Amino acid sequence: MKLHLLRHGKALQQSDSGRDFDRKLNEKGLLQCQLIGEYLVNKELDCETWCSAAKRTRETFSTVTKKIAINKVVMRDDFYLCSREILLDAIWQRSGNTDLLIIGHNFGISDLATYLTDEHIELRTSGYVCIDFDDFKWEEVSRGLGTISHQYRPKVDL
Repeated sequence: MKLHLLRHGKALQQSDSGRDFDRKLNEKGLLQCQLIGEYLVNKELDCETWCSAAKRTRETFSTVTKKIAINKVVMRDDFYLCSREILLDAIWQRSGNTDLLIIGHNFGISDLATYLTDEHIELRTSGYVCIDFDDFKWEEVSRGLGTISHQYRPKVDL
């Protein structure tokens, strides 16, 4: 069982509405997401996706998954700028043993990766990490039980 964590791409500093929730990806962020998508094509993802409902995470999802088959996506209002604890609670409620991709924000997404692996992981924009849980069930996932399978952060110079 694998947990894929992806932080959204680089975003504009402001939104037209003035709300942080509505910030869009900037040019660099769109390029980062295209590169992540190309990287993930070779990883043969077969997973459900949970995505923060914020504009920049939704754009990250739609750009990254253009070449990847995703079984199901759930846009989650509760994942907007949420803590590690909110992410963990959602994971513990999950049934089945299929892999999961979460697209979210710092600091929650990096804190979750660090907590689950006992390794310092700082996911910068478009940072991705895959955490393997071997034979555990989702409700058993806890501190230090995961191992990093692979990670990637695309380099984009504009």
